[in-house]
Amino acid sequence: MKKLSILLFALFLVSCEKGETREELESSLESALGVIASKSPLGGNDLFFQNVSYGNGTRNVLDILMPSEGDSKGVVLFFHGGGFIAGDKADAYNDLLLETMESLLVNKITIVSANYTLINTPGNKGVISALEDGTAVINFVQSQLNNLKIPSNKIVLAGVSAGAGIAQWNGFREASNTQVQGVLALAAQSTYNLYEWENVFNSFSLDELREMSPVLQTLFSQFYNGEPSQEDLAAVDYRDFMDSNDPPLYVFNQAGDELINNQGEIDFDVLYHSYKHSDYLRLKAIEVDLEFSGIYSERPEAFVLRVLN
Repeated sequence: MKKLSILLFALFLVSCEKGETREELESSLESALGVIASKSPLGGNDLFFQNVSYGNGTRNVLDILMPSEGDSKGVVLFFHGGGFIAGDKADAYNDLLLETMESLLVNKITIVSANYTLINTPGNKGVISALEDGTAVINFVQSQLNNLKIPSNKIVLAGVSAGAGIAQWNGFREASNTQVQGVLALAAQSTYNLYEWENVFNSFSLDELREMSPVLQTLFSQFYNGEPSQEDLAAVDYRDFMDSNDPPLYVFNQAGDELINNQGEIDFDVLYHSYKHSDYLRLKAIEVDLEFSGIYSERPEAFVLRVLN
């Protein structure tokens, strides 16, 4: 009887060491997430869960793309661009980001790509709704780390344009960055206190541009859900949140610095994505002694792998 007990215990240990099979993991995640696994958008054999709910809003859904074998070493939470008026979580799998996403998966990094409330969504509170949705995504993923087989404290926030703002706002707030190891901001804005942009561009007057452009005036009103107070502006000035205790920042902008094009119109690509925004962020990082990086020293995926190592 004693030998039989020892044998059964040994078999139990072996089965524990083997861990879950892919099928068992897929089944347990389908139960935990409430959706059925579907085909990977990258065409591989990776586990993919689409339209997982993380809140009550119509756009409070996210996708989870996991390495096909072995536990994940970390997770990247990605927020799409689109000026807070457009865009979709599927943008994470387009040609612009394809190489980066494939590299992350090969290196056992899970990717979560989330939709969020747009500023033209009925009943929203302006950009703060999108920023707070980013917090909800972080909280949801943290609640699922055990199910997803991801270690705690192995989170990177990433985004393009508007999504980069969501990543930065949450990455530089103590209330949401406790498990965040890095912030990856591509085609980023430097702050969402838009009046601070008068320090980014030479001879820039936000109010004069608002008068010049009905489109900009409409976007401004939607962005703040009306005329903002100083308290409203301070609440979204994530550059002002930055300090030496925050996770490292990777920022990469390519657009130039000529705000008015040859037709005398505002160049919105420059307004939103100028390299001057990334310069302004780096100045703050230097001021507060925060580690920062960019394409001049490493590729985005290399940054992710380094900070999660």
